[in-house]
Amino acid sequence: MSARCQTQHEIEHDSPQMSGTSPLVFRRLTLSDLETVRPFFFANKRRICDSTIGNTFMWRDLITTEFAIENDVLYLRAELMPGNHIFAPPRSTTHPAESYIDRLLEHCHENGEILRFFPASGVFHDALKERFPELHEWSDPAWSDYLYDAEDLVTLAGRRFSGQRNHINKFKRQYENWRFEKITPENLPQVREFLVDYMRDNVKDVMWYTEGNAKALEVLDNYGLYRQLGGVLFVEDAVAGFALGEAVGDTLFVHTEKALMEYQGAYPMIVNQYSAMYAVGDVKYINREEDDGDEGLRTSKLSYHPCMLLEKFHVEI
Repeated sequence: MSARCQTQHEIEHDSPQMSGTSPLVFRRLTLSDLETVRPFFFANKRRICDSTIGNTFMWRDLITTEFAIENDVLYLRAELMPGNHIFAPPRSTTHPAESYIDRLLEHCHENGEILRFFPASGVFHDALKERFPELHEWSDPAWSDYLYDAEDLVTLAGRRFSGQRNHINKFKRQYENWRFEKITPENLPQVREFLVDYMRDNVKDVMWYTEGNAKALEVLDNYGLYRQLGGVLFVEDAVAGFALGEAVGDTLFVHTEKALMEYQGAYPMIVNQYSAMYAVGDVKYINREEDDGDEGLRTSKLSYHPCMLLEKFHVEI
């Protein structure tokens, strides 16, 4: 793996003051709450996709996500089954997530629950292991995020990317009148129509796939609210594919990629063009998220030579 992919650090702060021992009051996370919780995602220092507001909202219904805000701290949890919850690392604009473990311990004690976290990674995972040496944890390679050096995906330089360059060059020769542009109010209806047709023609009996498509449509239908970064590939005046994501800190997260296989090389084109368009400024890394255990996705994502696989753990305290 590339030495350019550095270890991530988070800023340390003094411990915050905790509130009383009454349970936190949670309610279902809905689209109308997006602006309410958005400020808590601005201070994100993690490079995992689960820490982004886009990922949180795109999967909020499938994993029944609830939230509570107390003393300027955002707590998120998902209901695995009735009365069985799992928490995301708490979010605050002033203190790291590990500062609020005691508050969640109090909450779970009052409710007679085991404190569970997912995803635990990086500094937060290290803090949990240091404080609770005998905690129970497990991981799965399907959960790991693929993190890339942004320059690699923008330039595709060197022999290791010769395959991608060949696909891209073939695409450009075959489809001379192509263009890649930002999703705008003008082309948004055409992108939406493309996705509706794509969903009709590409049906899988896989709940993650189906929900991912449905929420991509929700993003397009609420494009201004989500504030995601969109790019669309045209051949002539027809949409060949598109991508959606967001930039947080030094990382560009790619939440959605869709393309028609009839346009050979469309996916490599989207990966390269989207990276070139949005991996700018302070962006050093690109997170293309998990493979969900799909061998085809795994092969494809490995072919772009990630500089790091970001492992995520399920933890029980």
